Amino acid sequence: MIDRFADRERGGFFTTSSDHEQLIARRKDVGDHPIPSGNSSATYGLLRLAALTGEKGYEDRAIETMRVFAPAAMQHSEAFGHLLQAIDFHLSPVREVALIAPANGAGDSSALGELAGVVRSAHRPHVVLAGGPEGTDRPELLRERHAVEGHPAAYVCENFTCRAPVTEPSELASALNT
Repeated sequence: MIDRFADRERGGFFTTSSDHEQLIARRKDVGDHPIPSGNSSATYGLLRLAALTGEKGYEDRAIETMRVFAPAAMQHSEAFGHLLQAIDFHLSPVREVALIAPANGAGDSSALGELAGVVRSAHRPHVVLAGGPEGTDRPELLRERHAVEGHPAAYVCENFTCRAPVTEPSELASALNT
């Protein structure tokens, strides 16, 4: 997306790719009504991707896009709901949740589902979630995280600094609410 749609000179993203047929002008979607614009969706997606991977370049590109459209969003907030959601995500503390299954599929898969259910049980606009088996290296959030005594584990983190892993849904719910 960045390679094919980014406006490297002025910021933001074009609606058509760089390998599209030659046009007189390449336009950019701006407003978020009734469907989120490509720029707002890209910004929000890049911020969430940065939270999962730790890749600063994704965050930098999102910030650049927010700067391009912030003046218009300030004057016409009703037309930029999705962009304002991205700005809120950027300005708020974000929690990362890593769900780790025991290696080789050992353990109770329903326990992993229960942990995921806790995260998804409420609207949590400032939480990103990733899951995988022990030994998973990507996204970065999963790197060097382990199951606990053969049980799926949940790590609640901020800026990749994690609390001790929990294995019970009630412990995860408590960690997400503090």
